[in-house]
Amino acid sequence: MQAWKLVLDEAAFQFFVASRSAQRRRLLSALDDLRSNPQREADYLTKDSTDRTLNVVAVRPFLITYWLDAFGLEVRIVDIEEIHV
Repeated sequence: MQAWKLVLDEAAFQFFVASRSAQRRRLLSALDDLRSNPQREADYLTKDSTDRTLNVVAVRPFLITYWLDAFGLEVRIVDIEEIHV
């Protein structure tokens, strides 16, 4: 069985590379969890401009938005944002 791959859109990649090293380590761990378990239940769902369902998971202090390309076995990360409470 082939493993799932992570694919980051430009905005998500830019957020990642601009993050501090401690944040990058936390994000790498969260992204690896998503890659290892892509079918996990999302914290909530939303839609993009093409009406595609997007999954959102909260990994404090981040929200990670993604969709699954089951044909290509890709976890497509479309957005990462830091939330402040």
